[in-house]
Amino acid sequence: MFLSQLYLYKVLMSFKSNTGTIIDRAINELRTGRPMIIQNNKDYWMFFNIEHSQNKIFNQFNKYLSDEKYLLITKQKAQSIFTKSIKNNIFFEINPKTDVNKIINLFINPLSNNKEIKFTNIKKYIAKKFHNVCIDLSKNAKMIPSLVFKKIKKKHYNNINDFAFKNGILLFNYKDLLNQNDLICESIKLVSSARVPLPKNENSNFKIFKSYIGSDKHVAIIVNPKKINKKSVNLRIHSACFTGDIFHSLKCDCGEQLNQSINYMVRNNGGIILYLEQEGRGIGLANKMRAYSLQARGMDTIDADHNIGFLDDERDFNIAARILKLLKINKVNLITNNKNKINSIKKAGIKVENQVNTKPTLNKFNKNYFKTRVKKTGYGLKLVV
Repeated sequence: MFLSQLYLYKVLMSFKSNTGTIIDRAINELRTGRPMIIQNNKDYWMFFNIEHSQNKIFNQFNKYLSDEKYLLITKQKAQSIFTKSIKNNIFFEINPKTDVNKIINLFINPLSNNKEIKFTNIKKYIAKKFHNVCIDLSKNAKMIPSLVFKKIKKKHYNNINDFAFKNGILLFNYKDLLNQNDLICESIKLVSSARVPLPKNENSNFKIFKSYIGSDKHVAIIVNPKKINKKSVNLRIHSACFTGDIFHSLKCDCGEQLNQSINYMVRNNGGIILYLEQEGRGIGLANKMRAYSLQARGMDTIDADHNIGFLDDERDFNIAARILKLLKINKVNLITNNKNKINSIKKAGIKVENQVNTKPTLNKFNKNYFKTRVKKTGYGLKLVV
C-alpha cells in the first residue's frame, strides 16, 4: 500500500508541474471515452462526455456518486432545445430514472425517429467556470460539447487521490485547465520537413508542425520556395477537408479552393499553404458527418452545427499566425473569401497586404451552403443564382 501511495504521489507531483501536460491529458481522457474528476474549490465532480455516458459506464461508479445527475450543454444546443433567448452555456438536473442512453441518442442523432425526451418545466442554471472548462475540453477533443456529471459523495473527499487512483480516473483542478486554446497554440513546434514534388511544381517543401497539447498536426506547404517574395508572401490558410480535398465532394468547394491556390502560387511567385487540422470549421470529422446528416433533413450548415452544440465557426486562426511567425512571415497576400479569417490574422499581428478571392463552382449540392454562409457569416462571395 505504501509503495502504491508513493508512486501516486510522484505521479501527481510531476503531473502538476506542467500546465500543458495537464491539459493534454484531460483532452485525451475525453477523447478516449474515460470519465474524469474535476475539482471546483472543495467539491469534486465526475464528468462523462455525452458520447461515452452509457448506463453501463455510469453504473460502475454509482456507489461513489450522489443521486443527482446533471446535463451540461452549450448555449447553441440549449437554444435548439428550449428557446432562442438563452445566452450562456447551461446545465440542469436529469430525472434519475431517465435512461441516459436515450439522452445520448438525442445528441448523437437529434432528428431520429425515436421518441425524443421532452425537456419541459426544468430549472436551468448558468454554467460556471469549471463547467465551461469541460465544454472547452470536449471541443478540443473534437467530441460533442456536452457532458453528464454527478457529484462525488463527500465521504470520499479525504482520500480522493486514492479513490481516483484505484478507479483509474484522472483528477484535475479546473484552474489548471484554463486558457486551453492559447496554450495549445503556444505549444506548436516544427517537427519535420521534406521536399515533396507536386504535379505543377516539383520544387515544393512540406513542413510539419505539431501542437504538443492536443497532438494536432498542421502542414506548411511551401510552393516554389526559391521564387517567394518575402516582402509579401502569397498565403492560403486551408482547413483540412477529408470529403472535399481527397474525394472532391460536391457539398463544398474546399478541394477547388486548394487547387486554385496552388495554381495561383505557381503563376505568381510561389507561396505558402497552411493546411490546418481543423476539419468541418473546427468541429472534427465525426461531428461534420453528424452535421451533414442534419443538413440532409432540412437544416442549413450553421443551424446543423448549432444543433450539435457548436458555434458558427470553431476554428482558431491564431494557430496560423503562430506558424507564420515560426516561419518569420509578417506580410501576406491572403487567398480567401472569409473576412473573419482576414480579421483574425490581422489581430494576431500579421499584415494583410492584399486579398485574393477564390471562385467556387456552384451546383445543386452546394448552392444552399454558400447562400447560408453569405447570409449568416458575411462570407465574401457574390452569388448568381
